[in-house]
Amino acid sequence: MANANGFRDDELVTRRQKVNGEWVETVFPRVGGRLRLAHEQNDRLGIETEVIRFDENFAVVKATVTTVKGSFCGFGTASAQRDQRLADSLLELAETRSIARGLRFSGYGVEFTSAEEISHVMPETEPATAQSESKDSRSGTDTQENRNEPEAKAAVPSRASGNGNGGKATGAQCRALYALSRKARMGEEDLETVLRPLNATRFEDLSIAEASRLIQYFQTQVAA
Repeated sequence: MANANGFRDDELVTRRQKVNGEWVETVFPRVGGRLRLAHEQNDRLGIETEVIRFDENFAVVKATVTTVKGSFCGFGTASAQRDQRLADSLLELAETRSIARGLRFSGYGVEFTSAEEISHVMPETEPATAQSESKDSRSGTDTQENRNEPEAKAAVPSRASGNGNGGKATGAQCRALYALSRKARMGEEDLETVLRPLNATRFEDLSIAEASRLIQYFQTQVAA
């Protein structure tokens, strides 16, 4: 089923985020939806991409989209630190984002940021704790625990909490861990305390899953 903007339901990603203390839903179209609309509405469609910068940590791609309305340019970026889950595909990710932006500027979902541009910063659904808060708020519940319970802090990851190793940590993950540990001003003793439960002496000894959890833990320390 297509909505008022021409996108099908399966071409949209709905995310929930807190704005001024309230959970709100925001819609983000996938690049495939923009491409479908562009092909359907143009007898001739041209898309050209150009690599502006590419190394192991950062990629910048420029896309030029040509439709019956003219030519429109969009730039896409990807970095190993920001896009850790796709650190081995930075060029492809930057290209996808540049095409999405070029199509957006061409008029296809111009009011929407693309789903590919925000996949690294927001969860797909409202966290379970937030859902519980919302239910309590709607039911008028205000228990002593809700009023006095301090904000939970992220626990140090442990090997027991993992779901398998999944291979050694990637170079991009290790670089991110070193950078985040410096930002958190962690000394050698701090790092030893974090790594010991994981049976590791350095970040390179971690598995992909362990490194991912540790990155999330370090991010909470930096943001604290």
